[in-house]
Amino acid sequence: MDSHDHGNHENCGHTDADKTPDATHSGFSRRNFLTACGCVALPISAVGSAMLASASRAEAQSSNEVLRIGHLPAGCVSHLLLAKATGMFADAGMNVELTQFNGPSDNLQALVAGGIHAMHNPWTTTLAAYANGTDNLRIVGGSGLSGVELVAREGSVRNVQEFIAAAGTGLRVGTLRLDTLEVVGYGTMAQHGKSYDDYEMTFFPSMVGMGEALAAGDIDVCTLVQPYAQSVVRDSNGIYLANSNDVWGPEAPDCVITSTTEIMEEKGEVMTAYMTVLSNAARAFYNDFEAALDVLQPIYGAPREVLELALLRQSPDPVINAAGAAGIRNGVKYLIELGYFQTNIADEVLMLDRQPSEVA
Repeated sequence: MDSHDHGNHENCGHTDADKTPDATHSGFSRRNFLTACGCVALPISAVGSAMLASASRAEAQSSNEVLRIGHLPAGCVSHLLLAKATGMFADAGMNVELTQFNGPSDNLQALVAGGIHAMHNPWTTTLAAYANGTDNLRIVGGSGLSGVELVAREGSVRNVQEFIAAAGTGLRVGTLRLDTLEVVGYGTMAQHGKSYDDYEMTFFPSMVGMGEALAAGDIDVCTLVQPYAQSVVRDSNGIYLANSNDVWGPEAPDCVITSTTEIMEEKGEVMTAYMTVLSNAARAFYNDFEAALDVLQPIYGAPREVLELALLRQSPDPVINAAGAAGIRNGVKYLIELGYFQTNIADEVLMLDRQPSEVA
């Protein structure tokens, strides 16, 4: 069935998080990261699932070769869902099976186990697994742009300048470990000569737990991904401080397409065709945003006004260009500072020669 909902919600609430500021440096392992809950945001609605299932039936008549793709409930796959729902894959003679996972680690495990051919996931997930020994993983294309946000609760700080000025005052900051969310939070600090030692840090097991903590006033600032970020900002009068473009931009991929060397050798042409459809869908998204919203709103099931603002802040990025690749390298530098990696492994993992040549 199309767009299954995998993973475990049980650990994805606001739990007692590790509040040791330097725990990232000393006690955390990449293996722990791979079993973390990850981010649960906006699962595809029942109406959306029916729409995508109908598209899958049409695709099955176009091709017997199934390309299995994993993705998260996030804004970085808006063009993928748009392509699926509007029949672009069927028109291209492709049969693409989508599976929605609750968190990056579940998505990754499915790829490693051979259950899917490629995944849309944060680039940090791929790098962490590669460094941990899964050295056949490769980032082969783009997905979403600038959708990772640094958000403050109402009444705390109002901009980056105030965030930096609040260093040493006990400002409470939440993030996820070894994730694009952490890169935005730590990177904003590091750009201004600050570190975790200057804030009261809480490392959460899930993004939703952070959003709930921010809304409850338990933390002052946290990192969130669209479209969940916009829901939190709207419901709690939150304030956007910075995003991934500010930290590792200017064309900063957040989610990317990851596959394996074996799959790219076997299905390289199919993957290029897949990314070409995504590029066309991104073009349709940009050329007629209101029409794209008409299709996407019932799939995401979010209020239109929330989804509209969220997708304006996190837009499709189907092809990683030179600036985007440089952005990932810049992001890895912060992860080296945090002690996750010894060297910058970005170029070992980037394999972008199968991308379509035209950027949507």
